[in-house]
Amino acid sequence: MNKLKLLLTNQELIPDSKDWALLILRVIPSFFLFYNHGMDKITAGPETWGWLGGAILSLIGISFGHVLFGFLAALSEGVMTLLVLVGYKTRLASFFIMMTMFLAGIYHLSEGESPESAFIYFIIYFVLFLRGSGQFSIDERI
Repeated sequence: MNKLKLLLTNQELIPDSKDWALLILRVIPSFFLFYNHGMDKITAGPETWGWLGGAILSLIGISFGHVLFGFLAALSEGVMTLLVLVGYKTRLASFFIMMTMFLAGIYHLSEGESPESAFIYFIIYFVLFLRGSGQFSIDERI
């Protein structure tokens, strides 16, 4: 009966469960964002970066800096996700990923596509930005 009571209350099921939850929230989404999106974008080069930057900046009428902006988006999905995965500079990296995912969601909305995955990633990294990386991270060890 005590086990059932634990499920119905706000008590921790296992010791340090909040830190385990943060670890899972960091590692799994970061791996998938890097593997499915970031790795290709960071290695694609200036032509793809220009397209990425142009896709967003054109929506707001900016006709310069497309390659730089696209590179920053690729850097967020390709390198910052790895930093979050290991828990190093998690809040800073999460902020960059959040901004990238927010703009990606806006882009998908403007194209009539589903922005769902971009906004889900935004929420995940927003939580990590607010909460930090937790006990099981490089940030905690330093």
